[in-house]
Formats: sequence, structure tokens, C-alpha cells
Amino acid sequence: MKVTVLGINHKSAPASLRDKFVFNQDSLTKSLNEFKANLKTGVVILSTCNRTEIYSSVSNDKVLGEWLCKHHNVKIKEINDHCYFLNGFAALRHAISVGAGLDSMIIGEPQILGQVKQAYRISENGNLLDNNLIPFFSKVFELSKIIRSKTQIGTNSTTIASAAVRLITKIFGAISDLNILFIGAGEMNELSAKYFAKYSPKKSTIANRTLDKASKLAKKINGDSCLISDVEKIIHQYDVVVSCTGSQLPIIGLGMIEEAIKIRKHKPIFFVDLAVPADIEKEIENLDDTFLYNLDDLAMLAQEGMDLRTQELEKAFRLLDKLLNDYLKNQNTKNVPLTISLKNLFDDTKSRELEKAIKDIQKGIDPKEVCEKLARNITKKLLHFPTKSINEDKNNAKLIKQIYKLKD
Repeated sequence: MKVTVLGINHKSAPASLRDKFVFNQDSLTKSLNEFKANLKTGVVILSTCNRTEIYSSVSNDKVLGEWLCKHHNVKIKEINDHCYFLNGFAALRHAISVGAGLDSMIIGEPQILGQVKQAYRISENGNLLDNNLIPFFSKVFELSKIIRSKTQIGTNSTTIASAAVRLITKIFGAISDLNILFIGAGEMNELSAKYFAKYSPKKSTIANRTLDKASKLAKKINGDSCLISDVEKIIHQYDVVVSCTGSQLPIIGLGMIEEAIKIRKHKPIFFVDLAVPADIEKEIENLDDTFLYNLDDLAMLAQEGMDLRTQELEKAFRLLDKLLNDYLKNQNTKNVPLTISLKNLFDDTKSRELEKAIKDIQKGIDPKEVCEKLARNITKKLLHFPTKSINEDKNNAKLIKQIYKLKD
């Protein structure tokens, strides 16, 4: 396994720093192509609300860190104490723990495996994978699925949305008495909107950049729809605002909310900011009549009652290590016959040429001349098959470069 991973996540850095390293999904393919052009290797980039991870064959963590920081216009010193770098089976173990939901902010959450698969598909569709990444992620998907199916890690997993609902009901009372505005119609907000819909809000509205997508989600929750550009005019009508867009800049500002609070005659508004980077200006939390919670805040609430999931987490990691050990043993067993065959081939070549050399010495030929001839013949024999392979198929050249660590 020659795959490495450089990452920053909810464990290693606060949301304010993670914000700086988010890859915009609309331009992710462009970023991937830039990486491959500069570092000459395949790549998969996983970028979610809680983590940014670069999977590649680049073995130098400094090179990866410099590329990541340069791409996002961030100074390298900002990330030095907050990123992690893993290679080989450590990288594989980490990727499987991510895919299975063992490394998530909310342990066992089901969305992450789909996000890993989506990241892989983007690289696959862009022809940005290589011979290291393909088997690596195949094993990640296989073992992640086994872990989720053979443990209860995802059973009754507390979600960010459920944590928000618990908090809102403590402050405002029943959800059925509240008007809720969802800004953004992506996967995260769709999950949130569907969860809130179980509690029959008084009114639900989906705001999105495109009305078509907003309307489709609104139908699923029996709500209304509008454009994001209309939010400023209507936001005062809502008691709860849940925002999760892909915007690189905040879309809800302090001035907008100050005006909304005046119109509401200081009736409070509860804000849930699920976006990374943040959709809502942090200064809003300083207003007397607002409550603002982001992903990290809600994740802390969602961890309450973790005893059962902690037991399942330990069980899941034990299973993960067993599966990895079995895989490693299987790989080593597979390689034994090939290693023996290769050794036998080289030994046969050595024996035949050595036998010829001994006969030449017995004939009285100068030993120095015999040794030079022996070296030439062994070199010629060992180069025969690699040279023939290169001439037969140019694709073999890359493999031979990797085996012998050759440079162009």
C-alpha cells in the first residue's frame, strides 16, 4: 500500500481553521487536475464539513502541506500543528475508520461513506486515479461496509439535526409552533429538513440558489420554496433558520438580522449554521435576541449518552484491526509463490553463468577477464525480460520505473 493521506479534521482543528481548507465542490475537479499536474500522481480529495483529506502516492508530507496551503492561500505555519499524515497500512486503517463512521464527529453517522464514495467517483470520472488508489479504496469500501453491518455503530446514532431539535424545544417549546427556514437544498439540509418535518413545524420553507431544487425538497416536507436572494425580505418571519450552502462567504450578515429582530419586536431567532465555511456571521451571536450554534457546538450536545456507542466503537475498532490483519496475511501469502519464482529465476541464471565462468578459469583464461564476462552475461540475462516488456508495451515502462525506482 503506497497511498498516503494528509488531513485536517474536527479532532485536529477548530471550525475556524477547517473553514480555510474546504474545497468548493463546483471546482473540485479543477483542483484535482492542478494537484496531478504539479505532483505527478493520482489523487482523491475528501472535503466535508468536518474534514479535508488528500489521498495520493506523495510520500513527502511537507510537499503535500505546501500544496494545500498554497492552493488555499494560507500560510504553512497555520496548519503545522493541526494536520496529520499517514502512509501505508496506517493510511488504510484511517480511511476505513472514516468510511465506517468511526472517526466522525457524530460516531456512526451514515452519510460519510457516501461522501467518500462521491470523492472517489469525482476522481474516477476525471481519470485522476492511479494503480495505488484503485485497490486502496476498493478495500476501504469493502471493509467499511462489513464493519457497519457487523456492529451496531450506526444504530440510533444521534444526528446534528436531532441535537438541534432537542435544544430548540428547550428554548422555544414545541417545533409544531415554529416557522423554520432552511437555506440550501444540499444533502445536509435535506437530511435536516426531513428530520424537522417529523415534528410538524407550523411552516417550513426551503431557500436555494435554484428554485427548481428548492421546490423538489419543499415537496418532500410539505413546505414552501423561494430563492436565496429573497431571504433578506422574509427572514423575519422565521423562528428557526438552518443554513448549509456551499458559499465561500457568509450569506447572512449582522445588519440583515438586526433589521429582522426589529421587525419581530425582539422575538428571538435560533440559527443553526451547518456550513463550512460558515454561512452566518459570527457577530450575530452577540445580539440579545439570537441563538447561534455551529457544527462543533451541536456535536458536543450530540455526544450525550455515548456509553452504548462507545462500547460499539471499541468493538468496531477490534473488528477493523482483525480485518486488516487478515488482509495483510492474505497479501503476504499471495506474494510468497511469486517471490520464490523470482528468486529461482535469478538463482538459475547465476548458477548457469557461474558454471561457465568456472570452466573458463579451468581452461586457463585470465580470471579478471572471466569475472568481467560473468558480470556482463548476468546483467544481459537479467535485463532481457524487462527490456522485452518495454518494447512490447509502453505501459510496462511505468511499472518498471516504479519497481527499480528509476527517473526519466
